[in-house]
Amino acid sequence: MISERAFAKSFASFWQELVPLLTPRFVGLFNEAYEQALVDEAGIPLQAVPIGPGTRTDIVAEFAFWGARLLHDRGMAAGGLLDDSAIVQEASRRAFEVVQKYEGVKPDVVRPLSASELREGQALARNYASLYRACDPNAHIDFGPRFQGCGFLNAAEGDLGIDGTLVEVKTTTRKVAGKDLRQLITYLALDAAAGHHRWTYVSIFNPRRGTCHRAEAYALLLRISGGKPRVDVLGELIEFVQATEFVNNQTF
Repeated sequence: MISERAFAKSFASFWQELVPLLTPRFVGLFNEAYEQALVDEAGIPLQAVPIGPGTRTDIVAEFAFWGARLLHDRGMAAGGLLDDSAIVQEASRRAFEVVQKYEGVKPDVVRPLSASELREGQALARNYASLYRACDPNAHIDFGPRFQGCGFLNAAEGDLGIDGTLVEVKTTTRKVAGKDLRQLITYLALDAAAGHHRWTYVSIFNPRRGTCHRAEAYALLLRISGGKPRVDVLGELIEFVQATEFVNNQTF
């Protein structure tokens, strides 16, 4: 069994056959043509959040995500992360857990967040408000949408659902990559395998760069698959993960 992240970054021959037009050229086009404008509370285009000296970017990104999630769950503004010590503590704990899980960092080498890292995390969390602002004011925001496992794919938890849009958060300095789109396609397939059809749009939000890219799922799959409808693309992915015998040779 593997995660959706690992699946999106591997099985190159399968992905090439499934979505042959998901090429570097298309990814470049996606970055240019599918960007959705984000603005701050003053209506000014959102700016990137610079990385400070010594910042542990992975932990700070997860701290910001969990801070934004906890603030939303409590009905609090996304910019008020450092105003609540309990949320800071819980978001920090969650961030360390995630990084330890995915990066293999041992608990005894994880230092508490520094003052500058906390401030940077707050700046990243504040940018989530700009994402909300770009949506319908009455939109239902759901952090952590869950997906049942299928075949050799583990059960998964996405980042964010806003009405019919599935949002993947990538807090990095890079632009959208092909593996990000493959990860979203994997979520759509897991959703379909469970008999659901929750997502009409897919989106990639980057609070570090201050960007958001959004596409209609059916049209995107039709384009990158070379004309196959959504149901066929997702069905082929489901069939592959159910029929393929996966052997994990990693030694623990």
